Amino acid sequence: MFKKKILLIGTALLLTVVVSSAQETVKADSLGKDAVQVPKYEELVRMYARLAAKVDSARQRAIEDSILIARFIEESRQTALAAMPAPKKPTFWTNTMLSQLNFSQTSLTNWAAGGNSSIALGGYIDAKANYEKNSVIFQNRFQIGYGFVKMFGDILKKTDDRLAFDSKFGYKATEKLYFSAAFGIKTQMAKGYKYTTKDTTLVSQFTSPLNSTLALGLDYKPLPWLSMTFAPLTGGIVVVSLPELRENYGNKPDEKVRMEFGAQLKIKLDKEVFENVKVDTELVLFSDYLNKPQNIHVLWDLSISMQVNKFMSANIRTNLIYDDNIKIADKYGNKASRVQFREILSIGLSYTISNK
Repeated sequence: MFKKKILLIGTALLLTVVVSSAQETVKADSLGKDAVQVPKYEELVRMYARLAAKVDSARQRAIEDSILIARFIEESRQTALAAMPAPKKPTFWTNTMLSQLNFSQTSLTNWAAGGNSSIALGGYIDAKANYEKNSVIFQNRFQIGYGFVKMFGDILKKTDDRLAFDSKFGYKATEKLYFSAAFGIKTQMAKGYKYTTKDTTLVSQFTSPLNSTLALGLDYKPLPWLSMTFAPLTGGIVVVSLPELRENYGNKPDEKVRMEFGAQLKIKLDKEVFENVKVDTELVLFSDYLNKPQNIHVLWDLSISMQVNKFMSANIRTNLIYDDNIKIADKYGNKASRVQFREILSIGLSYTISNK
């Protein structure tokens, strides 16, 4: 307000000087000419006041317009935010599911070279659900596989039967070392037979046998795709529900459930070694403190898969087992501990669902 008064007084003084100068000029040149009318001081003050009022009004309108524009921008921003989908909550799970289906068929009619018409079908599902956050890891894997071959004129024969679940919980002790607890269970779904030229002998069925373990120890992960778990405290049970099969798997005739307690070493590798070529292998060594600890039980699973395109793949899976409690008869009927080996080569449909 004080500045306005100073400006007003200065302007009035300037106008007074201009008016006085103009009046003297008019007096000097007024002979024979019309006099020029000059505004009076009061009129100039009123003109200045009107001009100042217009300036204040324009400034007030500019402020109001700025407020309206800012309000419109904020409302538009709020409307845009409301229309956006809600942000996804962070997830610490990595889930994958591999499914494979393989089919082959042979038909022979008047084939001079000989042979039998046959049909074979095999399926395999490998599902993984892994959780990792801060110092905690929780890994789960479920595998199910089944396959058969049927030659015309012969009975259907099972070629693959696997039902397995593995789970591991770990808590980080150092950068690459975890305290771990692991649980595993394995069995088969359907009856299995040993086929001979004369007869068939039942050798397995669901829960005959069933192997389950619980291992406590340390898990060392030097690389993201390699882990080594040593569990000096490993308990296990071997269930054989059928009495006639119990001795084949180390149980006594009246022993449905046999207990095991020992140390376990597990080495696992899961890596894409070349583009579209993945190797997944697991080696488990177990020593039973309660029964001949010097005899090491061996379980080695190997899977090599090559993805041809989105839906086609070639796979080879092998399983090697040695357990001195398992007795296997040879062609002469002599039962003894033997190395078990299975190999499955398949080419067929394959599809993987995953989130990362």
